[in-house]
Amino acid sequence: MELIKACQEHIEEALDDAVYGGFELPVLKAFLPVDKSNDKCAYCEAIPIYVVENGHSHTI
Repeated sequence: MELIKACQEHIEEALDDAVYGGFELPVLKAFLPVDKSNDKCAYCEAIPIYVVENGHSHTI
């Protein structure tokens, strides 16, 4: 898992999962999707507003 999308209610869980899930350098960013209809929070069906990415990933 290289990124976790989260809504306001679940950002703490996303950060915990990133830290304890092996992200070397968790980076919190605002999530600005082009097409919001296909994006969902990793913990519920809400539209995500944050993304936690692995700072040592080649996806950044």
